[in-house]
Amino acid sequence: MKRNLLPAPLSLALRAACAVGLGALLVPVLVACKKTNGAQPDAGDAGAASVVARAWVGSIARAEDTRHAKDVGAELRTSHDVEARRASARALARIADGPSLEGLAAHLADEDAETVAWAAYGLGYGCKGHEDAHVKMLAARAASLDLTIDPRGVKKQRGVAEIDPHVAIARAIGRCGGGPLAEQVLVPWLTAGPAWEEAAALGLGDLATRRKQLGEGAMTALLEAAARRAGPGGDGAPVDASFYPLSRVEPGETFGRRVADAAKAALLRPGDGRIFAIKALGKSRGNEKDVGPDLVRVVIDAKGFTAAERAEAARALGNLGEVGQLFAADALARLTPDKDPVAIEALGGSEFHVLYALIGALGAEPPKKAEPALGALSRLSTSSEPRPSLARRLAELRCSAALALSRAASDAEILRKCDDERSAISQHARLTALLRRPITHERKNAFRAFSKSEHLRIREQAVDAIDTHAELGELAATVLAEALTSNKAGLVATAAEVLHSHPDRAMVLAESEKRAALDPRSPPPTDNPKQEISSQVLKALSAALATKWPEDRFETRIALIEAAASLRHPEAKAAAMAGCSSPNVVVRERATKALRSLGENVTACEAAPHELTAAPEIDKAIGKPMRITFVTDAAELGVTLEPELSPVTATRIASLARSGFYKGIVIHRVVPGFVAQFGDPDGDGYGGSGTSLRCETSPVPFAPFDVGMALAGRDTGSSQLFITLSRTPHLDGEYTRVGHADGDWASVAEGDVITDVRVGE
Repeated sequence: MKRNLLPAPLSLALRAACAVGLGALLVPVLVACKKTNGAQPDAGDAGAASVVARAWVGSIARAEDTRHAKDVGAELRTSHDVEARRASARALARIADGPSLEGLAAHLADEDAETVAWAAYGLGYGCKGHEDAHVKMLAARAASLDLTIDPRGVKKQRGVAEIDPHVAIARAIGRCGGGPLAEQVLVPWLTAGPAWEEAAALGLGDLATRRKQLGEGAMTALLEAAARRAGPGGDGAPVDASFYPLSRVEPGETFGRRVADAAKAALLRPGDGRIFAIKALGKSRGNEKDVGPDLVRVVIDAKGFTAAERAEAARALGNLGEVGQLFAADALARLTPDKDPVAIEALGGSEFHVLYALIGALGAEPPKKAEPALGALSRLSTSSEPRPSLARRLAELRCSAALALSRAASDAEILRKCDDERSAISQHARLTALLRRPITHERKNAFRAFSKSEHLRIREQAVDAIDTHAELGELAATVLAEALTSNKAGLVATAAEVLHSHPDRAMVLAESEKRAALDPRSPPPTDNPKQEISSQVLKALSAALATKWPEDRFETRIALIEAAASLRHPEAKAAAMAGCSSPNVVVRERATKALRSLGENVTACEAAPHELTAAPEIDKAIGKPMRITFVTDAAELGVTLEPELSPVTATRIASLARSGFYKGIVIHRVVPGFVAQFGDPDGDGYGGSGTSLRCETSPVPFAPFDVGMALAGRDTGSSQLFITLSRTPHLDGEYTRVGHADGDWASVAEGDVITDVRVGE
């Protein structure tokens, strides 16, 4: 398919001359500054390029993967081969460091739509410290884009065909919006025609995500765009993407009623954007009684709304406080299957998530009117032995309902009977109840038992709880030390994170105080006996710092560096200096902060740049889409890898699948209506294949049932994949999109096990 070219670009000098005052930046003008008369290269020139002329392909791929902007030749920016310019812009956009910015600015002046989009994306990603300058540059380039394009009239294809310069520019401005300028630029674009309105809404959503607020002008413009009327006498089609930014901020008294009214009207319009209207209703504080019935209608209407929308509506009710909990109780009563065998069997599908989300919406102290439905759910069973996947779901519902009814009594009979007491489901419910009250007296014994659980995630839950339970006293130090000596990266990271945020949890009675207590000649103890860091914790932390963790255990290494710095561990500086020479940018940044906390006068890690080795997949990347079938104990699910935008990632995942890596792995994370995630052999989200993978992010959307590479920061991928269960614009450009999924992913639940993998079907 031939790609459209943009109008001939303004030179950097002319763009600066055109931007006379801020007004020239705010709205894409119909008549831009006069263009230069010089002949422009055409995309058709690329057809004459020979294989020899495209010898740059391998070198650019390696420069992109190893993050060496200087290896992307400057001559490519003016090449007559449009594919060379696109590849150069893509590589620099994914590197997005200081040395790449000059090249990205040059590519922004290109005439090719894809090249401009990549350049805008990179400038947005690398705008830290240049926020207003980049916003002005992007706004000036926007003034020369074609206003006649209507993205809604173009059949969307996958891959590079999805890359839109309007969206890329608007979202780059949203990403750079540290001050008021970005908002001033984006708001007028909501009325600048079909080419810009959705792009502007997405950009404002990114701005709202970062700033957690929008000005009155932006809120008003978004509401007006959302409330448009289509058809004769109307003022244009409503922009449902407007609910993305409206769902990311608190509307307050000024806009609360208007947001609620607009969102309620949007419920009548099916589409990927409707879920944001539902999220916006969940922020309707002050209008709870008005929006509650609409949310209940969404929850119970399985035919009119998707599984993702229904689960999101359940969560929205939980966000509306006590009034929302009462409405959630009504919805739960209407959906609880009681003893209906057909309805109980349906809980093996997405209906499970709706009920599970409703129970969660009731909170720790559910209203009395919810008790009959919760009682029925706490007794859920089948007349015959259920298949393992259904048995897990029923146990989750029973234990969640029992937890709600137990009122934080961790030893309540209803909790002990919800499932086998040795199961992770039962232990999670009982530990959650335990943690809802202070852990004192005999409750400490119960906590101690959970901290030694055979289930890794239960141990991590117990360790993580130390962060908010200071009353544990010296038991906290003992549990933290034990966790640090584990060979499980996630458990070690959890303990280290607690120590970083609360180093006082490692404090114990000083040895001098203990000796004095045994000496009858010593004076009586004071009210504030001297304390010191537990030697047991210090020793365990030393051992963890010395452990050679697999390359992809980034979170563990970072957490250990930060914990050592917070505790002023003797080896803290050495650990931070080692992190400073890491090839990974996230590790280096966090190590820099650790050094500063230790009093070191550093602005950034000054270690010599690490020479990265290019990914081996570059020379053997798969050339076409490849389907993988994941057979779980609940269903068969498909993923189609798409290498066009992420060749290294797609090839790595294909190789792991062929090797049998994913067999036996548990789907460890499911957020109904948001994502399903898997790919960690330990099943806690901290692990991977042992080898890291650098990002191949792109300015393309994550639509429902797209597949992405899970990360713990930039260039920290490995083997964990996530499947989006709804439109998720806040993930766009932040994670590598590697393909799309098919099958009933909306019904997947935590604990489902991948029993077999078939590649190439």
